[in-house]
Amino acid sequence: MIAAGLIRQESTFQADAVSHANAIGLMQVLPKTGKLLAKQLKVRYVKTKLFDPEYNLELGMLYIADLQRATGAPEYALAAFNAGEDRIAAWRAERNYEEIPELVESIPFTETRDYVQIVLRNAEVYRMIYGAGAPPASTAATTAPTSAPAAPATAEASTNPNR
Repeated sequence: MIAAGLIRQESTFQADAVSHANAIGLMQVLPKTGKLLAKQLKVRYVKTKLFDPEYNLELGMLYIADLQRATGAPEYALAAFNAGEDRIAAWRAERNYEEIPELVESIPFTETRDYVQIVLRNAEVYRMIYGAGAPPASTAATTAPTSAPAAPATAEASTNPNR
């Protein structure tokens, strides 16, 4: 459900979406990142295939899964997806956070802080719609701002060097 929440925020489920930073498809994969992910999966990389939902999801899901493995939590992975891996590492290194929502609330980029909260809120909505079979989002989802739009971000793509 986090993937659905991310796709909702990134592309509003439009497979032909292209950001101003040239991120492509449902999960807004940058061609450069897509090439690296395809190599990791040992599949042929073709830039135009980033518009293919199945291909885009395969690459995008690998990327977010790698980020989650590297960071240890969906909130951190989403922050890294939005602002870049180096930034989340720097924020975590600045101090020891007692709880994940504490880090989320202290993200210095309003755009990234809102992004994480919106994606988690979207995921929680999809869990409510599609059933309890999906694992619940963390407590950070409950702190999502109610005034934040659920539409895709436009200015945020510039903060992430990978999208």
